[in-house]
Amino acid sequence: MSHPGRILTQVAAVARQPDDNRPGPTGPSGHYGLSNPTYPARAGITPPHATPVTDPMTVAWAPKRTADGALTVVHSDDYAGWVFDASHPTQGRRFMNARDLVLAHAAEEGVRVTQVESDLLPAFSTMQLAHTAEYVESVVLGGECDEWNGSRPDLGRLALQMAGGTILALDSLLSGETMTAVHFAGAKHHAMRDRSSGFCVFADFAIAAKLAMSRTRVIQSPRGTFRVPMRVAILDIDAHHGDGTERLTSDDDRILTMSVHDRSIFPGTGRGDDPASHVYNTPLEPGSGDEQLADAAAYFVGLCERFNPDLIMIAAGADGLDGDPLSTLTYTVEGLEYAVRYVRRGFRDLPMLIGGAGGYRPDDLTPRAWARMAVAAALPVGDSERTWCDLGDCDYELDPEDIEDLEEDRT
Repeated sequence: MSHPGRILTQVAAVARQPDDNRPGPTGPSGHYGLSNPTYPARAGITPPHATPVTDPMTVAWAPKRTADGALTVVHSDDYAGWVFDASHPTQGRRFMNARDLVLAHAAEEGVRVTQVESDLLPAFSTMQLAHTAEYVESVVLGGECDEWNGSRPDLGRLALQMAGGTILALDSLLSGETMTAVHFAGAKHHAMRDRSSGFCVFADFAIAAKLAMSRTRVIQSPRGTFRVPMRVAILDIDAHHGDGTERLTSDDDRILTMSVHDRSIFPGTGRGDDPASHVYNTPLEPGSGDEQLADAAAYFVGLCERFNPDLIMIAAGADGLDGDPLSTLTYTVEGLEYAVRYVRRGFRDLPMLIGGAGGYRPDDLTPRAWARMAVAAALPVGDSERTWCDLGDCDYELDPEDIEDLEEDRT
């Protein structure tokens, strides 16, 4: 019998065997075990919520790795069955196509790929980080959901498996196995606490963010050791407002969300910001394109410079592409790729988790954009590219000191 998250293959890298000691559901609560890495200290940035273990001291950290040309791809061939009906915009073959394309594109760019089988079924207690017990039981045990007709236990189980895939991607980051992980079936950003919405059944990004922030970083310095709760920043570039992720995480000040989306389409929310809850929105006019997306990516980098996250998550929806049937936006594949690369260049030393979110051209545009965004996040950042926050002196066109003025301009 397989164990959760077994490594299938490594492409363009030294092959290794599955780690039979990979943590799985443990204890009475069944919460998935996540690693708790230790980072050395670096002066310059005050860590939020730092708790000194010994001598009080203001310190900051530098992660032990940077984006290094390695990518973990979490996937299951079971995802081909994610079909509500033959005419529904959501078709599972887009995940299969994306997996094939990311392997090919990574090989072209010299990115090493580790494939991880998405076979984790999270415990119900883990799912309750974002959902009610009654809702989880009705979907998984009863196969009941507003996204499809009748009882479909197969889809209920697959929805749970997809949530598990995002948890496996998170674990690969927090364990130090990789700095970039992608789960194309992840980022179901419309799901609410007690109901599905917008083709999204379980809010995997909200669950992953809450799991991550339950971890603490250990900061070491010559004068003491500090434990610092992790902080998570989520960028949502799907054409639709990430209303579920926003609502399910806005009550915790260690999670920042920013959604850039088409203001003229479903769900019709995300028109304003709530800085006190670290909630930001960039609603775009119909027909907006790459330039507006690039501005939003720069704004997110500026927000993160002040928020100081430990983990970046990107809902990399491809439904904003020109030609996608469910939005009016006119992004290009290159524009989406640029936006993700912009964020990676700004934070080359932070782990990054990418979920596919939406995209409704399953045989061409969607999987191609997903593959290119994933590889863009994984490629190493050279010194010639380091013109942003990891230099400690942000000299890009969106100065973090001007964020107050930008917020006034946006309103």
